[in-house]
Amino acid sequence: MKNINRAFSIIEIIIWIFIFSLWISAIYMVISSSLNMNIYNQNQIIAWNLAREGIELVRNIRDSNYITYHKWNQKWPYLDYTNTDNFFSTWSYYIVENDYSEYSQFPIKVTDITTGFWEWVENLTWSMENYRLCLDSEKRYTYDCSTSWNKKTQFYRYIKFDEVKYNSWTNTELISDAYKVNAKVIWYMKWYHEIQIDTILADWKRL
Repeated sequence: MKNINRAFSIIEIIIWIFIFSLWISAIYMVISSSLNMNIYNQNQIIAWNLAREGIELVRNIRDSNYITYHKWNQKWPYLDYTNTDNFFSTWSYYIVENDYSEYSQFPIKVTDITTGFWEWVENLTWSMENYRLCLDSEKRYTYDCSTSWNKKTQFYRYIKFDEVKYNSWTNTELISDAYKVNAKVIWYMKWYHEIQIDTILADWKRL
């Protein structure tokens, strides 16, 4: 009789351990899922703000061109407007950032990355490093990841310019005094994520 009671006690303990393990596993899954969701939401907020910043930087260039009496779609207001490379062009890719250099003539820097541009939606590869964002020593976002004191982030941002067209019942008309600006931010956390903000940038003084 004593052996039977002892056997039942061992079985009860094993069942209790099993139920307790399931309970612990369920709690762990809930906490892990909650932490992952918090991290995702945080990254998404950062990505949206980075995309908005990209749009605002381009808009600031346009407005600075008005102030300095240059053409609205010049990349750098202080350069000669006769230089054809100094204009934003459609179907082109750019990185646009604040220029914190002490000797900078203009506080916004534009770099054309159209040549050799690559984007692979299933994973982030070395070919996308030219538009990876880093944090400098003052926690400011920059594309300069070459220095050891600038910390690489998981975010990639670029700006794309497209044509703006007006579609009527009879034909499609190209609007020459406006661009569609796309600011796209990509990051990879367990899987691929991206957000994109689109806006119309127009020569509103002329229009």
